[in-house]
Amino acid sequence: MMSLVKWASLPKAIFLWARYRIMKKLLDFRNKPMKILIHPDSRLKRIAEPVDFQTTSIEERTDVVRKMGVALNSQKWGQRLGIAAPQIGMNKRVVIVRGNVMFNPEWNPSKAPSDTITEGCYSLPGKTFKVKRAPYGWAKWTNIEGKPFEDKLSGLPAIVFQHEFDHLNGKCCADVGEENTVEESPR
Repeated sequence: MMSLVKWASLPKAIFLWARYRIMKKLLDFRNKPMKILIHPDSRLKRIAEPVDFQTTSIEERTDVVRKMGVALNSQKWGQRLGIAAPQIGMNKRVVIVRGNVMFNPEWNPSKAPSDTITEGCYSLPGKTFKVKRAPYGWAKWTNIEGKPFEDKLSGLPAIVFQHEFDHLNGKCCADVGEENTVEESPR
């Protein structure tokens, strides 16, 4: 009797195992990282289009953010501080800055003297650049649900924001900075 019960539950176990494998493959396919475009790809030179919250659904906006997050998290080097939608070929004004998702961001830099910062870019792998950045400024953006935000950014958040904001305007570090020589590159 006991063995009959085991054999009766075997088809259910096979079904559950097969369903699990299929779901895993579908999720792996959906979450396959998009490739980061490498400079001088012409798609990186485009000025990104604003996201219209009236014509895009929350699902569409979530899909953009998910693809950006997967691409950022799949990077093998760097600190994964930020990414812009144009870097994965999506011509949308969306950035992720230190985990904060920002739609249609705006930047108003301070009038304080710029600092020269050494930074790298996933679209320019293995290279670093000296770039002039405002030490602080005011950012405006909208979250994924359409709620507006405004904040003063300084230090690292301001640097990352400006870097990603440049991508939305069709610029990379190579366009706004000077490449470090081998001796000057940080290790």
